[in-house]
Amino acid sequence: MRILGMILGNIFCALAINGFLAPHKLLSGGVGGIAILLNATTGIQIGLTVFLMNLPLFLVSYRKLDREFTLYSFINMMLFSFTLLFTSNLFRQFTVDDILLSAVFGGIFNGLGMGLTFKSRSSQGGTDIIAAFIKKKWNIKITNVLMGANLIIVSIGGAAFGAERAMYTLIAMYVAYQVVDKVQLMFNNKLSVMIISQKSEELSSEIMDEIGRGVTFFKAEGAYSGSDQKVVYSIVNSSELQKLRTIVSRVDPNAFMSVNEATEVRGRGFKESLI
Repeated sequence: MRILGMILGNIFCALAINGFLAPHKLLSGGVGGIAILLNATTGIQIGLTVFLMNLPLFLVSYRKLDREFTLYSFINMMLFSFTLLFTSNLFRQFTVDDILLSAVFGGIFNGLGMGLTFKSRSSQGGTDIIAAFIKKKWNIKITNVLMGANLIIVSIGGAAFGAERAMYTLIAMYVAYQVVDKVQLMFNNKLSVMIISQKSEELSSEIMDEIGRGVTFFKAEGAYSGSDQKVVYSIVNSSELQKLRTIVSRVDPNAFMSVNEATEVRGRGFKESLI
């Protein structure tokens, strides 16, 4: 499933670049954007540029970042270079003349591709590696780092292709990173759950046995009743929420349950998100 996610992500990104962005001289993010710029000015294949520029960055990644992340990112970069080369003539068979439509749909396809790539705990190399290192060291979101780096690339592209192309590029990038965040939330949403029940012990056992999530008790006191309570606290994936609801309804239909989105979760049972 991880490799499949990487393959699908690369296909979406390659379609975005070769089918929508490059034909109108709009830039994608990171090394891909630099490759489009070089392709437009020198004619060098985008896939070849992506491959050559990534090699030194992977040497840095191997020393500074997780080895598994680096290995899968290198495999992903090779797949990305291949899909870029394979789809390099796509725009000759499929052309979108409207530059705004190309910016929007190029951003959507690019965002889907990047989202699937990050969900697969991989990257396409380039500025993704630099951003992953910054997130590890200073806990700054990858999307924020990439947007900052891409503003520099867009500025260079604006000088080469004109301010209008640069503005359309910014539209494409904004759409792409909005889609990235939505893809991450869709597949990787974490929820914090608090349950107040007279059957807290039984509930906690059912949650641990059936869902496999850890449970913490908070001591509380009812403001009206003055009775001592045990509040059940746990973190679950969004896909596990319905199962949790079923357990609560079965064990204690009168239980009070509060569900909130958890912005970031680290620790046992949860892989750290790249974004």
